[in-house]
This record gives sequence, structure tokens and C-alpha cells, in this order.
Amino acid sequence: MPTLLDPTDRAAMVERLRSLSPSDQAQWGTLDAPRMLCHVSDQLRVALGDIPATFRGTFLSKSVLKWLVIRTPFQAPPGKVQTVPEMLLTKPAAWSDDLQAGVALIDRVGRGDGNAIHPGFGRLSAAEWGALGWKHLDHHLRQFGH
Repeated sequence: MPTLLDPTDRAAMVERLRSLSPSDQAQWGTLDAPRMLCHVSDQLRVALGDIPATFRGTFLSKSVLKWLVIRTPFQAPPGKVQTVPEMLLTKPAAWSDDLQAGVALIDRVGRGDGNAIHPGFGRLSAAEWGALGWKHLDHHLRQFGH
């Protein structure tokens, strides 16, 4: 399974992110490209503990659902999963600044610095955040055809 902890996987993800432009149109969902970039960056900030999250899940979400999402090829259905407020905090600014911030956050998670609480899955290890971060970025880049 790909992960942000793997330098090759991480570099490929950064290249995909850099191929995105602020005018790209979503194939599903309500986010535009600048808002999506801030959203995926906020998810990485949650992983790093820069944005504190409160666990609001259940036993099933922190066991079965966590395992399914992180450890299998399962992909979230396009446009069907709602996010939490912590992952929608940052407002778009200058595209180049937001992109640079996103790349820096990917690198921090890729170094293994993520070990914070996920709102639905509870505390995740660096390895779990690396896999989940990759899947989340992949999901949203596919949303924009990247």
C-alpha cells in the first residue's frame, strides 16, 4: 500500500499535487481546487497535532472502519463522505503559498511526525497517518482528475 512515509510514494504525490491548478474543476463534490488544497493541508495538520482534534467516533469506527480505510485498498465513494470542522479551518490565500504549505506538511508527515488523534479513528501511529494521508490526497487529486 502506498504511504507518505515512502520517499518514492511521497515524491509522486507531491508531483501530482503540483500538477493541480486553482482553476481545475472538480468531477464530484463541493470543493473548488483552492478549498480542496486547504482541506488536505488541514488533514495533515490534524495528523501532526497542529490542529487538535477530538475523537468523536465509535468502537466500530476506531476498529473495523479504521482497519478497512487504512489497511485495505478501499476507496471512499466520491462525494459521499462528510468531513469534520477541524479539516475545513484554513481559508485559501495565494495559491503558491497554499501549495508550498501543503508540500511542507506532506514532508513532515512523511518524516513520521504524524501521531495525533483522528476524529473518527482515534490516535493513529505515524505509519497509519502516512497511509491515510496518502489515500486522502489521492482521493482528492482524483476528484480533480489528477
